[in-house]
Formats: sequence, C-alpha cells, structure tokens
Amino acid sequence: MVLSGAKTRRKILFRKAKLAEEAKRYDHMVRFMKEILETTNPDTDLSPKERCLLGAAFKNFVIHPRNSLSLATVSTGSWLKSFKRSLAASYLLTSKTEISSACAEIVQLIDRRLLPAAISKESKVYYLTLKGDFSWYLAEVKGAFDGMVDEGVANSAYCDAWEMAVDLDLMNPHRLALEFSLAEHLFEFLNSPKEALDTVERALDVPALSAPDTRPVVSLLTFEGGLQFTVNLITFGQKLQSMLMSDDNAGTSTSPAGNDTGNS
Repeated sequence: MVLSGAKTRRKILFRKAKLAEEAKRYDHMVRFMKEILETTNPDTDLSPKERCLLGAAFKNFVIHPRNSLSLATVSTGSWLKSFKRSLAASYLLTSKTEISSACAEIVQLIDRRLLPAAISKESKVYYLTLKGDFSWYLAEVKGAFDGMVDEGVANSAYCDAWEMAVDLDLMNPHRLALEFSLAEHLFEFLNSPKEALDTVERALDVPALSAPDTRPVVSLLTFEGGLQFTVNLITFGQKLQSMLMSDDNAGTSTSPAGNDTGNS
C-alpha cells in the first residue's frame, strides 16, 4: 500500500520524536510532535500513540525546568536577602518564564486544536487531564495570587475529565492517568497527602477491580498501559502511607512524655 506524502511525513516525524525521547532531547521531541499536528487535518484527532507522545513530549520538556526551579529557589534562598537579590530574582524569573511559556502553549493547543477535534471519551479525558496538569503548573509558577485563575482552570478541567472517566473501564490507562494526576495535584500543589492517598485508594479499589466488568479492554496496548499506571499508583500510595505514618508517629511520640511530665 502506497502512503500519501502527509502520512509518510507523519510516520517519519513520529519516529524522530521517539528517537528524541530516547536521546532525552525533549525540545526536539516537542518540535517534531508540533510538526505532526501541522501535517494533520485540523478536524482530525491524533492517533492514540501520537496523542500520548505529544503529552509525554510537553511533560518531559516541562518537568526538568520545574525540578531545576525548585532546586534553584532553595539554593538561592540566602541570595534573596543579600546584595545578590537582583541576580537571583532575575534568574528565577527566567526559569519561570520558560515554564509558563511551554505550559501556556500546550493549554492553548488543547483548547483550540485538540479538544475540538476529539471524538472518543478516552481522547477527551486525556486532553482534559493534560489541561489540568499544565494549568496547575502555571498556577504553581505564578504563585498563590497571580495563579488563582489557572488553578480554577485546572480544577474545572479535572472535574470535566472525571465526569467522562467514570464511564471508562477501571483499568483504562486514561482513567488511571487522571487519578494519578489528581493525587499528585492534591499532594504537591494543595499539600494534602491524606486526600491524595484517598484518591489513590479509590483508583486501586480491589473489590471493584476484581468484579466482572462487561466493558471490554480496547487493546493489549491499553491493558499494558493500565498495568503500568496501576504500578505507579501503588508506588505513590506506599510513599504517601509512609509519610502519613511518620507524621502520626512523630505526633504521638511526644504525647506520653508530655502527660508524664504533667502528672509527676
């Protein structure tokens, strides 16, 4: 079968994006995936593999600057109280601008191009989850006051995604990815490990998972993706449980000593 020029170019760009991912050149990965969008009919959704790779491209492109910004903020904390204040503030602003630009770009792509062309619930849940994630990152960078609008956009996107996700199979990777994002949002942004753990436990509800489900698994790829997100959720849940247990132990270990002192 002879492929059209556009389809051939998309295949080449997809392979280049995969190669860029392996080389950890996420800036190249983003560029190739944006070129795939440009060669796709505006009214046509990306394929499942393409949309997942697009999300991975932007996620990986943003995650390293986010981690670097966190480290830089801690490292230059003392600078902000010295004559180096302007230098530190300037550098941190440069990092924040880089993150904000990438997040705003993908949110705009989702609103103007990806969601309007999405047909399946899976596709819509995936894009809304991404919109929630990148809007949360924007709010995080902008701060409590300036990021209020973006925080509201994130919450709205997550709610819209969940309304559709409840109709998906419990092991569907798009549903599990949404629940993982919600748990991370609750833990990292809202500083609520207990609510994050509740979200993880809801996703890993053993009785519900073991009950027969009449909705078929779409494909082996979907099933394997669901397994991977299940592992990620289990690992994250264990981390949250350990943290909460440590906090509880730290709180109770001082109580007996205080009571003994008071009674003596």
